[in-house]
Amino acid sequence: MEEESWGDGSLRMPKFSPEDIDEIDRLWRGLPADHMWSGWAAAGERPDTVFIFRVLTHWRRFPLTRTETGYALSDDRGNLFREAATLEELLRAVEAVPRRAETAQD
Repeated sequence: MEEESWGDGSLRMPKFSPEDIDEIDRLWRGLPADHMWSGWAAAGERPDTVFIFRVLTHWRRFPLTRTETGYALSDDRGNLFREAATLEELLRAVEAVPRRAETAQD
């Protein structure tokens, strides 16, 4: 796991390795086409954040980051709400988030 330090000597959170990205992609591709996890995105070879997307009737985007012990998932406002030791646990955490309340349409 690669860590970097800030200029003041404090440590940044670990970055995702290419193997982490491959595992995220493998998990996502192994889901049924109608699963609520609709996709993911990351920029660069060793990103700090991977975005997990869910279908419109659920929360839409979850920033995923690495921690010293696994992964942290935030809601679409950036508030931490789940931590997971493995990516499989992360998938269960994504599935466990309740749907958004549906709005009435006229």
